[in-house]
This record gives sequence, C-alpha cells and structure tokens, in this order.
Amino acid sequence: MTTGRIYLIRHGQTAGNGNQYVGWDDLPLNEAGVQQANRIAVQLQAVPISGIYCSSLKRAVNTALPLSESRGLELMCYDNLREINYGEYQGRLKSELNLKLRKDYRYDPLPGGESLYDVYKRVGQFRDVIVDSCTRNKPIAVIAHFWSIRMLLGILQGLNFDSIFIPGGYKPANGSIYEVKYHFNKYGEMVCLAQGYLEPLAQENGYSFNQGGLP
Repeated sequence: MTTGRIYLIRHGQTAGNGNQYVGWDDLPLNEAGVQQANRIAVQLQAVPISGIYCSSLKRAVNTALPLSESRGLELMCYDNLREINYGEYQGRLKSELNLKLRKDYRYDPLPGGESLYDVYKRVGQFRDVIVDSCTRNKPIAVIAHFWSIRMLLGILQGLNFDSIFIPGGYKPANGSIYEVKYHFNKYGEMVCLAQGYLEPLAQENGYSFNQGGLP
C-alpha cells in the first residue's frame, strides 16, 4: 500500500493573535511569528516536500517563505484558504466583543462577513487541488489559519461539517505542524490513516504527539 503525508501548518504569530478578531485583516508576522516560520523550515528540512500551498494572506505567505526558499519551490497561494471573514467585526478586540462562532455563526454569516459553513464550503473547493497533488504520493505542506485549516483536516478525513466541532478536535496553535498520513483505496478515494502533531512545538503548546497513532 502506497502512503503519503500532508503537513498542515498554522501561520506564525501576529500582533493581533489572541486579542483581536483578525480574519481578513492582512497583518504581518511579529517577531515571534518570524521565529516560528524559520523554525518550521528547520523542522521539515529532512522531509522531501514537493509542493507548498498557502493562504493568500500575508501572515500565511510569510510563514511559508522560509520553507519554500530553502527548497527553491514556488508558493501556490489560494484565497480559498483564507481565515473566516469577520465582516463588521474585523479588527475588534476580543475583550470588547465575545463572539460565539460555533453557536451563533455556524450557518448564519457574521454581519458583512461569513459563517463557518461558508469557510467549510470554500475550503472544500480546494480539496481537489490537494487530492491531485497527493496522487504523486510526495509530501506536501499547507499553510493556513485556525478555521480554514480545521475545515481542511475535517474534509480530508471525510467528516461532515458538524462533526468537525466534536470536543477534543483539532485546534491548531500558531506555528504548529500537524502531520496526516493517508493512502488511496481501490476506488481512488483518499483515506486518512493516522495523524499527530510534530514535536517539539507540540509539546511547548501543550499538545500530545501521535494522537492518531502516527509512526
């Protein structure tokens, strides 16, 4: 059985992470985020990555650049991988506005923005790009955002939309790398076999490795 691997990476830290609804605001990486981006490239230096896909937002592109430049690979940027659009709430401080996306905006869009289901649908349009690349069975990396990369993992796992929100699910920290091992069954369908966070970033962020038994 031929298997492949996908590395799902959340962009490095920005000044707005943790205290602001950043969404489509195009914030750059802060100093810690630049360090995380460089560290990701080092952590994956022994992996023969053949393609690097990222969100078109600056913080994702700048996270991907050290990885692409170290290999001479072109970045392939997609608007479909952007974070949720917070609309009228974009840039608002979390201390002033406590949004409950999974409860209030799972299907109903934020004023002037998107719902989580909207993100799920547009990320789903990117799935064929991933599958086409994965048929070559060479590792690829995808750099995106908290919500978009959560949706992508669920789609790759074949989960329906609501199943993505089960307790204890994937909640990527800034600069984290999540490894997914897969194969194609006899019907040509992608099947995820196992998954887990890469060390040492996972330990520093309080996550356990080999959550899915990845060898």
